[in-house]
Amino acid sequence: MRSTTTLLQALFASSALAIQITHPKKNDVVDPSSGVEVTWSTVSTDPKSAHLVLVNMASGHTPYSKDLGAVDLTKGSVIISEKDVPNDSDFQFNFQSVDPLNQGILAQSEQFEVKNSDDDKKETTSKSAAATQTTAAASTLVTASDSAAATATTSDDESSSSSAAASSVSGASTLATVTGSATATASGTASATHAPTAAAGKVESGSLLALAVGLVAVLA
Repeated sequence: MRSTTTLLQALFASSALAIQITHPKKNDVVDPSSGVEVTWSTVSTDPKSAHLVLVNMASGHTPYSKDLGAVDLTKGSVIISEKDVPNDSDFQFNFQSVDPLNQGILAQSEQFEVKNSDDDKKETTSKSAAATQTTAAASTLVTASDSAAATATTSDDESSSSSAAASSVSGASTLATVTGSATATASGTASATHAPTAAAGKVESGSLLALAVGLVAVLA
């Protein structure tokens, strides 16, 4: 019974008053998070203020209702900024009477769609973060690959340097051996050459001495 009475009061208020919400229009797409302009027209017999309520009571949609506070109807428009309104269609603005003697809905806008730019920003930020993580992972992988390649190159260089050093030592050893052999051979040959000459000199000196002794003996 109470709900029937409330409905009749709302119908009476709508029919008796001339307030009309002119914006948003049917099927408009609005973004309450960035601000949406609500406009209306009135006549002299209309109340001076009312509460503006954002609702979604359409069948098949999640019910939504939020009182946005009192509005001065003499101004003809107001900018509404509201966060956390879900993205959906079939939203409406209602002017709710604050007069105890005339309760109910004074005016109702056409149905429109809510689409928040904040949600798009969050999605863009999420995608950007995912792309950054992917890039960082790829950079890490490339750095690891470069480090592995540099390590392998260093190992190859060290191996080559070790081989070259070993070859140098081997060559030096061979040269020393050849030089030593040549020196020893030359020294040996020189010694062998000078030994008979010295012996012959000694023999010749001994013979001359013996001859001199013999002559002395004869003369004596």
